[in-house]
Amino acid sequence: MSAASRTETLAEAFLGDVALQVRALSVETWDESKAVEMVGRHPAFLALLGKLLRVAPHDEPVLILGESGSGKEALAQALYLLGPRRGCAFVAVNCPQYQDGHLTVSELFGHKRGSFTGAIADRKGCFETADGGVIFLDEIADLHMSAQVMLLRALAAGEFQPLGADGRRQVNVRVIAATNRPLDKLMVAEEFRHDLFFRLRYFLLSVPPLRARGDDWLLLLQYVLEKLHGKHGVAKRFSQESLDLLSGYDWPGNVRQLISVATMGYALSDGDLIQPEDFEEHLDLSGASQLDSAEDLYQRIVTRREDFWRVVHDAFMARDLNRAQVRALIAKGLADSKGSYRAMMALLGLPPSDYQRFMDFLRHNRLKP
Repeated sequence: MSAASRTETLAEAFLGDVALQVRALSVETWDESKAVEMVGRHPAFLALLGKLLRVAPHDEPVLILGESGSGKEALAQALYLLGPRRGCAFVAVNCPQYQDGHLTVSELFGHKRGSFTGAIADRKGCFETADGGVIFLDEIADLHMSAQVMLLRALAAGEFQPLGADGRRQVNVRVIAATNRPLDKLMVAEEFRHDLFFRLRYFLLSVPPLRARGDDWLLLLQYVLEKLHGKHGVAKRFSQESLDLLSGYDWPGNVRQLISVATMGYALSDGDLIQPEDFEEHLDLSGASQLDSAEDLYQRIVTRREDFWRVVHDAFMARDLNRAQVRALIAKGLADSKGSYRAMMALLGLPPSDYQRFMDFLRHNRLKP
């Protein structure tokens, strides 16, 4: 073995130890059910682990970019576990969940009683809860503009002002943000602030999609099966025919989709071999994580009469569908109903009683085309 090959092998082993360390720390900090799994040996994945090691000891903000299901939250947790704030709070916020301006600001920075309709008591926000620790802002691209302004202040000066409060409060947190959306395009469209982007991207980490990680999918598949074996006591493996089928698949739903497919195949197989018929019909539907086209979604809802709230609403809130996909679906529905939202609802199989809920969903999440 050449000196270069030995060096590469040692580096791979060292970074593999880092992944094991992250898992052990996660179990120690939380529990086995919340273990942070970082499985892979592709050079792109190992390079990410190397960068993780260099970034973790610092306190400056981190921006994580990557497709849905690629492992952005696991990376954020690893940054926390390997950093100096481990043992302090780790608070995760799903930004798309809060689209109303007051509710978003209240969730992040708190409010005083009476500051807006429904504020019946003082409330401490996520930033105050995370003081001394780390706050993870998942899908930061969907953060309401009013909250973006306050977040910028918190990053720049380490202070914030709860809604309705007279004075400002100091806060000491490390901010980690993540998104699967193109922030450069959102800044051009004035949907995301330029100054906030540059504050957040002090460190930038990009998670490679699973299709760009060579045979890592095979390692992950085996890892999931071993975990299922440990949990259920039955050893199973994918047949060669199944592996041949999956080897040509590009995993649009990334690691999250692979885990779903492996779990489904394990559960549905009768013997110790998992065959294609045990999982192949779910490849395009597993966890709704595929980036379905508007036409695919439309056919599922209008032709096959699947439930809109499950197929679209729940998938969007779980970040398995993005805003562009839902907007395209709504645009197609409006075109087929001559611009009438009520007529489109009937087309989508929604009763008239759902009108306010439907319109609130579109408005609060900026889904109108």
